[in-house]
Amino acid sequence: MDVCEKLWKYIANFNESMKSLKILDSGAKKLVDIALAYYNDSRYYLEKGDCVTGLITISYAEGILDALRNLGLIEWNWVKAEEVKVFAAGSFDIIHPGHIEFLKWASSLGNKLYVIVSKDSNYTRIKGFEPIFKELDRACIVGAIRYVYKVFIGSEDFLKPIEELKPDIIALGPDQIGVEELRKLLRDRGISAEVIKMGSRVLNYSSSSIKERICRTWCKNKNYVQ
Repeated sequence: MDVCEKLWKYIANFNESMKSLKILDSGAKKLVDIALAYYNDSRYYLEKGDCVTGLITISYAEGILDALRNLGLIEWNWVKAEEVKVFAAGSFDIIHPGHIEFLKWASSLGNKLYVIVSKDSNYTRIKGFEPIFKELDRACIVGAIRYVYKVFIGSEDFLKPIEELKPDIIALGPDQIGVEELRKLLRDRGISAEVIKMGSRVLNYSSSSIKERICRTWCKNKNYVQ
């Protein structure tokens, strides 16, 4: 297990354990707040990739709560979080607020969000034109988003990554394949996973409309730019 994997699990367990927290003495609240500040620091360091510092700060948080519990000032039990793997997929060509909200929502369904970025060949076959960013670039961008645990590039068979990952939940965007249609495809392949679809787009964002807007704006101002 690498350092960041260990920190991710530590954070998931700590978050689950906080559900058992009960302050018995009001004087302990300030110290609890300090522990939570260390916990939030650890999440920040995880996002930045500084997982060693993240492990240090979250151990401080646990140590403070342990001390308060031993003094009888709080009730708090360490709980091991159940791993719930969430799967999401998309082209993610030109990231916009709709993508961020989708990934945020998908990550809330479990504690590890795995994202598949479509291959360039699949994108071109479905869209009829090449993506702005190549698959490795799109994977790099998506992997930098705080809600994503790991990102992979897809395959020609879009169900293959699901078979390999064996997620507990598959999160669908509002414009992706229908829930019942996907459930049937999964059953035919012997894949057991819950399928949940996001309700609606965020402010009607779409990569295609953004590209069209860029083209219109660029053409309108082309002479000025030159």
